[in-house]
Amino acid sequence: MNRRHQSCDPSLAGMRRIACETCLTRRGGALCDLPPDGLAEFRRAGLTSVYRPRQVVFSEGNPPLGIYLVCHGMVKLYHSERFGREHVLELARPGAVLGELVEDGAGEALSISAEAVEESQLCFLARDRIPALLERHPRLGWRLATALSRELGLARRKVRDLAFKGAESRLAGLLIEIAGEAGIGDADAPIPLLSSRRELAERIGVSTETAIRLLGRLARGGLIALERKAVRILDAEGLLTLARRGEA
Repeated sequence: MNRRHQSCDPSLAGMRRIACETCLTRRGGALCDLPPDGLAEFRRAGLTSVYRPRQVVFSEGNPPLGIYLVCHGMVKLYHSERFGREHVLELARPGAVLGELVEDGAGEALSISAEAVEESQLCFLARDRIPALLERHPRLGWRLATALSRELGLARRKVRDLAFKGAESRLAGLLIEIAGEAGIGDADAPIPLLSSRRELAERIGVSTETAIRLLGRLARGGLIALERKAVRILDAEGLLTLARRGEA
């Protein structure tokens, strides 16, 4: 399904907009850690919007109009196959740069879609605004290249895992990744699953039924314990060994 970019209404009740001056992501962000005059120019060049959960940011197949900076919240990057099944590539968090840049956009199309997982604020920089901003603030060019290179690296590692690792190894790696994202250092602490079983399956490229079966296999093997909306890692070393299976 080819869903087009959807603009959002930041005035909707319950939504909040974070100013750059109070943004906790700013210092570690790829593009917004600027002096006051540069920050003002950055805001003039960009368009900040707040998205509801499950609201589409941009859709594959549409022209690449610019890039998005995640200010707060979480955004799902995914590809849809012709039968309607989604394959999740990444859950982008604050500081991430999304989108694809081309010189003129002619004949080009976005290769992935993006959708807000939770209430999220994003800043959009149109393609034609970026060159002038980078000319006046050259260090942003390096930061932008670094951020986009990181996204490319993540995509390539995802392709590598799909090609060389089995589904069980990919699930083990995902559970370790989720634990790291949640900042859980205690091996016996429960890992909250932000995703549903379906979305967990999409992140490792299998059906929901297969993901449920694999979770059960890991539990029977004593690597994890399943709770209602969480997973408890019982054998972190064993799970890590399984996650690395298939690596060169």
